[in-house]
Amino acid sequence: MFHIDKKKIDEEIRGKNPKIVAFSAPDGLLSQTAEIMSWVQEKYGIEAYLIADPCWGTCDTTDEDARKIGADIVFNIGHTVIIGRLGRRTSLIDAYDDISFDEVLLKAIPLLREFTRVGLATSSQHLRSLEDAKSFLEQNQIPALLGHGKGQLNDGQVFGCEFYSVFDIKNEVDAFVFLGQSRFHALGVMLSTGKPTFMVDPYLAEVVNISELAEKSAKKAVLTVYKALDAERFGVILGLKEGQLLRNRASKIKKQLEDLGKSVQLIAIRDVTPENLVRLRNVDAFIQTACPRISTDGYVFDRPVLSVPQADALMELLQGRNPTEFFEKPHWL
Repeated sequence: MFHIDKKKIDEEIRGKNPKIVAFSAPDGLLSQTAEIMSWVQEKYGIEAYLIADPCWGTCDTTDEDARKIGADIVFNIGHTVIIGRLGRRTSLIDAYDDISFDEVLLKAIPLLREFTRVGLATSSQHLRSLEDAKSFLEQNQIPALLGHGKGQLNDGQVFGCEFYSVFDIKNEVDAFVFLGQSRFHALGVMLSTGKPTFMVDPYLAEVVNISELAEKSAKKAVLTVYKALDAERFGVILGLKEGQLLRNRASKIKKQLEDLGKSVQLIAIRDVTPENLVRLRNVDAFIQTACPRISTDGYVFDRPVLSVPQADALMELLQGRNPTEFFEKPHWL
């Protein structure tokens, strides 16, 4: 069962006495967030808004949206990091799932016995399960290690583009175990470390070897880089979401391409989707600095759309050098 930290919400409202509040959450938590919002309205008699656009992480917060609707606080649900606030209005609220991993970890034991030591990782909602999972594995003679978090991340935590906790221990373990149902995060763990990764899903009680998915994703990413080699007109995309405004990175890429004789157009956009890019016909290939996972997961674009690590590989190729494993780094921006 998911638990949202109502105590912190209560403390924030009592301490700041807001007239209007707002809530944002990932898709899977929107219904429960709406229930919390109703509780706030009934308890405090204040106006509350549910910002119903999906929220993908701390790079996708809604400080400016809250300002537009006059909210004094916007509660961002389910993206736990070591800091409690972002911007002027955003308060980060923990949401965790208390489901047990014992059953699915027991199924994983035979697969993990071939490794000397494994690393553990998870996303925000299962952070409280890491120590229990570590103890369970070690009780079953599977040595396990938690990597230290850096920046905004807790120990053992990964985001879609940040993998410090696993990258830093990749040479100390033979494989990784990702706690949760997110192939999105488990794939990132394997690509960033180059180590076998097993996703243990407590909801379906299944163990998924991510190797085949990672191989397909890596091949697709490499192919996209090579397709961009022949491009002469590039669009460098700056993301307009609050945590994706990487102006310096976009400007650096623009200069690198121009120094290589390419024509470059800077583009600012909130949602990097096939529908939004198909209209920009005077561009041969795109490089987007918004979210690296846009370029590798799910979307099918009609032209190459490179992430920052792919762009780094492209620069190497354009300069006559062979790129290394370009996803094997702790941060993909």
